[in-house]
Amino acid sequence: MPIELTSAQISLAQKLSQHAKDACTLVGLECEKCEPKHFYLTVYRYYGRVQGMASEVDRCIDWCLTKNKRVFTAQRFGNWCVKKVKWDREDEIANAEKEKLKTGTQYEKADYARRFL
Repeated sequence: MPIELTSAQISLAQKLSQHAKDACTLVGLECEKCEPKHFYLTVYRYYGRVQGMASEVDRCIDWCLTKNKRVFTAQRFGNWCVKKVKWDREDEIANAEKEKLKTGTQYEKADYARRFL
């Protein structure tokens, strides 16, 4: 079953491709397999789940620089998005736990004060 992207998703893939090429040129990384078609699957999977994909491209490129990676690819960005969704979910769980402790029983409030204040 082939994937079908909306016009907004296709536009986003084109913008991500151009943004990645420009950013890699700016910092001196090689940009391989960064045509819009290489971003289609990532956009299809994570559109709406990863907010600010262009800024996440920047963060991924920055990570490549800090780890002395010489090449940025759309696949590497796809792996970054997998981790980003995981990190966001972990933050959501931690915030829900904090909120529960903050508004819970007397003992939960005391535990919140001890752990987070």
